[in-house]
Amino acid sequence: MNKKQLTLKLSAITVSILLASCGGGGDGYYGSSSSSSGSGTGTTPVAAVKISDISLTNSDGGATSTIAASGTNASVTVTDASGKPIKDALVTFTSTGEANFGTSNGAVLTNANGIATISVTPVNSTDSGAYILTATASANEVSATVSKNITFTAANIKVALTGADSSLTSGGSTLLTAVTTDLNTGKYQNGVVVTFSAECGTFSNNNVTSSSQGNISTTYYAITSDGKLCSGEQKIIATPTSGTAGSFTANIAAATATSIAYTKTSDVVLGVKGSGTSSSGQITFTVYSSGAVLANQDVVLSLEKAPSDFSFVTSGNRATTTVKSDSSGKVTVNLYPGYKSGPVEVKAALASDSNTYALAKNVTVTTGRATQNSFSLSATKNSLHNDVDGDVAVITAMLADRLGNSVPDGTTINFVAEGGKIDGYCTTLDGKCSVQLRTQNPRPANGRITVLAYAEGDKAYQDVDSDNVYTAGVDKLLTFTDTNNDNIDDTWINSNVGDFFIDWDENLTYTTGEYKYTRVITGSSAICAASTINQPNISGTCDNDLATTLRQQMLFSFASSTPTVVSLNNVNFSTSEITANNFSFQLFGNSAKTVPLPSDSTITVSAKDNTDNNLGCTAEISSGSVTVPSVMNLLKPTTFPVTSNGLTIYGVKLSKCASGDDVKVTVSVPAATNGSGGTVTSYLLTYNP
Repeated sequence: MNKKQLTLKLSAITVSILLASCGGGGDGYYGSSSSSSGSGTGTTPVAAVKISDISLTNSDGGATSTIAASGTNASVTVTDASGKPIKDALVTFTSTGEANFGTSNGAVLTNANGIATISVTPVNSTDSGAYILTATASANEVSATVSKNITFTAANIKVALTGADSSLTSGGSTLLTAVTTDLNTGKYQNGVVVTFSAECGTFSNNNVTSSSQGNISTTYYAITSDGKLCSGEQKIIATPTSGTAGSFTANIAAATATSIAYTKTSDVVLGVKGSGTSSSGQITFTVYSSGAVLANQDVVLSLEKAPSDFSFVTSGNRATTTVKSDSSGKVTVNLYPGYKSGPVEVKAALASDSNTYALAKNVTVTTGRATQNSFSLSATKNSLHNDVDGDVAVITAMLADRLGNSVPDGTTINFVAEGGKIDGYCTTLDGKCSVQLRTQNPRPANGRITVLAYAEGDKAYQDVDSDNVYTAGVDKLLTFTDTNNDNIDDTWINSNVGDFFIDWDENLTYTTGEYKYTRVITGSSAICAASTINQPNISGTCDNDLATTLRQQMLFSFASSTPTVVSLNNVNFSTSEITANNFSFQLFGNSAKTVPLPSDSTITVSAKDNTDNNLGCTAEISSGSVTVPSVMNLLKPTTFPVTSNGLTIYGVKLSKCASGDDVKVTVSVPAATNGSGGTVTSYLLTYNP
């Protein structure tokens, strides 16, 4: 390169630097430069991009500073450093508010004049507030950005609503159409959310967004979401998010009742008056019109079958009564039992058609208070293992009313026990419930355990006037007993009960120290029934009222697994000798001889022929329970040991036995409920007549 060329080169560089350093200043101008050597031809690269302020024009072309739901155009002009328009520059518009732009990505290209224009509308026509609109121009990797504060203004929407049919049948439908426009400009507005409502009825879609040309459609149904039919004049309203609502009036013909049904799904069991259970009940019928519930319809109610003192609709009423169905088409009928039990049948007929009716048949008056003579106790066993803790007997209590019906579910029965541990109470289901008695301390010395159950109820009585109501001075606290089983009552027995006790000593009389239950005397003093082991009663504590505390007592034994043997006839267990072909003995569950062996124990005998006469000695139990019963009569402590107690006596018969033959008596006691205990005890006896 010669000196002249070098000078020219430096001059060119200097000029370029000067141009770059003073190449324009003003809003939206961002400069960058590049140079290239050589003398090639082509488009001159853009060294800088300038972008004008954003201008807004409304749909009429007038300048504006707001963006309305009707739409606004935003424009910028893009030039180079010299002010020359740049064609095909990419201009991207964004907004801090939710806006729809004329293109899906908000970008457009400049035209030959460098102008980029795009339409802008709020996403929601009801949007308002101040936001920032930004435009970024890019050309040949050179960019410039400009922003403008803008305001969204909500459109004032008007809804015009029409219906295809203004006269409807009950439960019918009609197509609704609406158009959304700008109230000020009259131009169609798209994207407007319109909500449909009516006092009665439903819509296929009650929130619809306007689309092309502001159009909206939905279907109105003259029936509610829960199946209630509409009737009369119904004003349907279409409300935009902001602006003026449109309305349409539909005239709906009155519905006609076509059927009625009994709609109480469960049985209705009522207790007689004074039973302590529900004193009233309800049943329901439902009126329909072609399958839809129908309100405000006359229904005629009649009592077809019922006890003579039963009433319905209102207390004391037995007359046919007309009532109206409620807003759900339902007719609710109140029921009031009296003192008499029996089935109930209520008829509900349409007043408009007496041949259209329904019957309630699953209604009955049965449940009364528990009575003393219906109270019973039973057990899985009543002789438990005394040698171990945890042997269990399940005790079941049963109650019924004076007519043999179950007492109300949930009736409470309380329990106390003389020894061991017992559940404190149970509640009835279908008139019965169960508790457990468990062996543990305390253990009475004589092994006898008294269990007492008690519950609130009524005394047994003779209904002299047959009105199923106890009347003091008329009816009698007595019951008949058929002593000779000829189906004729022979004897009056006093059934009056008062205070009671748990009879620990089993003497049928309250003894100081025994558990005592004192009830409140509410009537006049009356003679008490005799106290028994099953029904303890304290003399001088009875009244002539019906209500009382029922009681029932049961005896249990805590027995040893090791038998106590008593030799009776022709046998001596102490010397292990048998002196005759027939011998007898007793077996007890304690040394006091007051209890049997544990329930389900077994007694067996076997013989061993020790002689050479080949007679074949055999032994068999000729009397007595080979298996100790699960439940047995424990008598009294003083009478249980007697030799007349067949529960404890065993007779054995020998056959073809000779002196020197052996007989073995084996007592097998099963394990307790919890698996513990259980023994086998054998006694080897020698025949020595």
